[in-house]
Amino acid sequence: MCTPARAPRRRILLATAIAAVTLASACGSPQPEVVGSVRVTAQSGTDRSAQLTYDFGDSAYAPPGLDGKRVELKASVTYPRELAGGKHPLVMLLHGWGDTCAVGDKPVRGKGWPCAGEAKPVDNFLGYGYLAEALAERGYIVVSVAANGIQAQEKTGGHTARAALLDKHLEMWERLSGGEGPLRELEQFTGHVDLDRVGTLGHSRGGGGVLAQALDGHELPPGVHLRGTLAFAPALNGIKTDKERITRVPLSLVAGTCDAMWEDSKVPVAMAAGNPDVEHHDVPGGNHNFFNTVWTPGTGPAFATDDVAVEKRNRPGGRCESTNGAGAVPQLGPAEQREAAIRYATAFFDKHLK
Repeated sequence: MCTPARAPRRRILLATAIAAVTLASACGSPQPEVVGSVRVTAQSGTDRSAQLTYDFGDSAYAPPGLDGKRVELKASVTYPRELAGGKHPLVMLLHGWGDTCAVGDKPVRGKGWPCAGEAKPVDNFLGYGYLAEALAERGYIVVSVAANGIQAQEKTGGHTARAALLDKHLEMWERLSGGEGPLRELEQFTGHVDLDRVGTLGHSRGGGGVLAQALDGHELPPGVHLRGTLAFAPALNGIKTDKERITRVPLSLVAGTCDAMWEDSKVPVAMAAGNPDVEHHDVPGGNHNFFNTVWTPGTGPAFATDDVAVEKRNRPGGRCESTNGAGAVPQLGPAEQREAAIRYATAFFDKHLK
């Protein structure tokens, strides 16, 4: 077995830690190497859940599907404050397409990746913190993956790159479960994460990414067992829906009825023909963006929007016109839509990961 050279171990400070990490490409891994150093930052969390972010930098990884272009390896981890007493199931979250870079409240578009000049990455991956906290308080370790580098550089292989990005993080977590690999400084998780009980949740193009990872023909990293995939309003960019199948993994689709992506959310149901555990849920009056707080006016930057088409929203009585043919229905506010997301996510993962 080829074992990458180990970097010197260091204790994690309460706020940040930096550890040199390099994976030797001589190991012949199908996944390109990780390069750079990891920075770990602890956040305050809640009474029952803790949070940290790990970040290898904006050019740490070259996933397949991007013609050799490099992207970030960065994620927010939300987890139970009490990890002792056994292993916890792992849930991976993946955001969709949004503005990748901004200067203050002004998006910077068409400049590639990494962000140039004074522009900073938009924290799209932090928009599901409410879901992560709800799941962590139920005993899950939740990893919300940043994918700005993919969405800034993708053409037709975005779904492939997103699935590979999830696999790369899972590969690191599998090694961490035994106290090894690039994330080994996160020693509080060693012996407490269960890679036999992994779930994924993706939104928009992130939904397409988790569906691509759940395809029958996709090979997961060794030691990782995917027990359930949940997609919020998935965008299926690049997936060959007439040829690909999802029959081995329990699957749930959730979409707002005032979201233009509602029709696309029905397509994976047909792809899963023969799968004994498939469900589709309408969220009456839900839109696309309110599942992510960074994309929601009031909690996101100034360019966050209500994405319901202008001609279909602001109907009398606070209604919006449904995509599914149900007519005008009361449009959900952001808090109501987040409550629906928590309800569906906790029920699905409790069913399949516990």
